[in-house]
Amino acid sequence: MNREDFVALPLRLALGVIWDALGPQLASVSAPPIPRAPKYDGRLFKKGGFCWLSELDLNSLEWWQNKKRESAAGGGQYADRDAKDVSLYEKWIEWRRLFPSEVWSGTRGEDRATAAPPSREPRLHQWNGNGRSRSKPQPPPEDDGRGAEDDSFDL
Repeated sequence: MNREDFVALPLRLALGVIWDALGPQLASVSAPPIPRAPKYDGRLFKKGGFCWLSELDLNSLEWWQNKKRESAAGGGQYADRDAKDVSLYEKWIEWRRLFPSEVWSGTRGEDRATAAPPSREPRLHQWNGNGRSRSKPQPPPEDDGRGAEDDSFDL
């Protein structure tokens, strides 16, 4: 079998071929630890709002981590916060490298949440400044100005 034939194989079959060829050497190697998904989600603040780290793809996470690293090294007003963000991004990057399309589920603030699939352009949530996002639907107002409608009827 040549390289072209090998790379054309389905992944499961190709891994079987590798195991058959290297099995004795691999049998003595212990499996590396698999990173767990981060328990808590984080926010990436952008112009006009924020997006959730869980909804960023790997390339975006790496790009933003580099921006935060540069900012932290620059010693500006937000250098301390950016340095903390760099380590937070590392946890997400470590997990996304192995699970690039996995939908995250965990905790956002005090709520249990399931994220949208990872994307280069995740949904932008509006920030209302009190620690809560405006992405949750707001309850309708008690009086909408149209007057009361009687939905009841007698049978």
